[in-house]
Amino acid sequence: MAAVKGIHHVTAIATDPQRNLDFYAGFLGLRFVKRTVNFDDPHTYHFYFGDAVGNPGSIMTFFPWPHARRGRQGTGQVAVTSFAVLPTALGFWIERLIAHGVKYKGPSTRADGEQVLSFTDSDHLMLEIISHPGAEARPAWEKASGISRENAIRGFHSVTLWEEEGDATERVLVDTLGFKPVTTIEATRRFAAGDGGPGTIVDVRTVGGFVSGQPGGGTVHHVAWRVDDERTQLAVRSQVVQAGYEPTPVIDRDYFQSVYFREPGGVLFELATDAPGFAIDEPVEKLGEQLKLPKQYEPHRPVIESVLPPIHLPGSESAARLFADVNGPENVTEAALGFVHRYIPPTADAKLAGNTTLLLLHGTGGDEDNLIWLGRTLLPGVALLSPRGQVNEGGALRFFRRIREGVFDQEDLALRSEQLAQFIEGAAAAYGFDREHLVAVGFSNGANIAASLLLRRPGLVRRAILLSPMIPFEPDPAPDLHGTAVFIGAGRADTMVPAAQTERLAALLRECGVQVHIHWEPGGHTIAHGEIRAVKEWLKRQ
Repeated sequence: MAAVKGIHHVTAIATDPQRNLDFYAGFLGLRFVKRTVNFDDPHTYHFYFGDAVGNPGSIMTFFPWPHARRGRQGTGQVAVTSFAVLPTALGFWIERLIAHGVKYKGPSTRADGEQVLSFTDSDHLMLEIISHPGAEARPAWEKASGISRENAIRGFHSVTLWEEEGDATERVLVDTLGFKPVTTIEATRRFAAGDGGPGTIVDVRTVGGFVSGQPGGGTVHHVAWRVDDERTQLAVRSQVVQAGYEPTPVIDRDYFQSVYFREPGGVLFELATDAPGFAIDEPVEKLGEQLKLPKQYEPHRPVIESVLPPIHLPGSESAARLFADVNGPENVTEAALGFVHRYIPPTADAKLAGNTTLLLLHGTGGDEDNLIWLGRTLLPGVALLSPRGQVNEGGALRFFRRIREGVFDQEDLALRSEQLAQFIEGAAAAYGFDREHLVAVGFSNGANIAASLLLRRPGLVRRAILLSPMIPFEPDPAPDLHGTAVFIGAGRADTMVPAAQTERLAALLRECGVQVHIHWEPGGHTIAHGEIRAVKEWLKRQ
């Protein structure tokens, strides 16, 4: 009987391409081994992540559809995808999950002795990190910033299928694909192929009466099983036919040959060959750097490239090292550069934006997503850089500590301002934007740290939009800020920031040589529509 060797790859559906890339290449530290397009929908990316060369058993792939509705995990799906790490790496991953604000459960110890961390990605796809001594034999991507070889992910551990009734699925795994039963723990039966180590395991969990799965963002599209070569693939395909199922013909996917069929419980299975691999169309050292198209779509490259949303690789290792002395290596990642953040490159049609990059600084309780809408409203298509504040005040994120309402911790403010300044310098190097065209846009606490940057680091930011700001501190001596322009937006009815505070900040900045424009709204501590219109006019003049 011909048999599969274990997991080849798992393909899931994502929404935002950049967030998906940031999570898997940045946070998880997998290598981005291939950027291509969906064979059936060439206006959609197909991302491949894996180890150094994208070995079978390490490959996590995604179709990122920006407007995909959210799916629902349920029966008839691969519900959980689990990665393998060394037992000594589990503590590192706990710290990393905490540092990046990723909610998790565990570590829990299962009946078979495995220690497990459970979490979800940015689209709520269910993931696990499982410690296993067998991970030592698996290769890892050794060049992920902030993740040593000893702590790196070593490919898959297993996948978990949710089934309404598991018996028929189990017969396919054993009688048709060659898996062997391993254990039964309550409603979950484990099967393994090959040597039974990480990357060969499938758990079938019977969850009768649970809702059926619905495809969409945050769900798995299919799981692919490894076969040695095309001869073995045809033999296994013949076994699938003999079992009464209807597999597809062999389909050339450029990097492997594929056969698909749906098992009785509804999960889409694929049989994928190990060869030819991802180095067939670009050298190993350049994997994932350029868009690769199936040959039938190459004549349409200009149109396809114009439709696909812009993406960028997480920041360089050199930029990440810039922050090692500031925050400590545990907070330094490709995606983070010292701060969890989002960077959105400019679009090709950003006519009004020029070379501008907006630095978005959220208020108390916000995060890196909080002001994206504002940046896109102010200058459509502009590049956006949006860091997340690192201070947690009762569950609300801020950029610096305060002693009480309206009274700032000046020592912490000075430290956090310098960290943010170094983040800006590193991000400019990593993403290649011109700091001379950087405009800070801050609301409330974000406006306060932006004002602190102006006063502490003259020339770092020469344009700033401060919405509902306070005086961060009184500098002595006053810095020379000639050549700097600032828009201040404030509300006459703001109970948190008295009008006198706003007037004093404007006066202070003018004393330093800043060209200040104040816009008053009748409301309170908020971003008003009239304020947005005024900012847009001010930006045009700038």
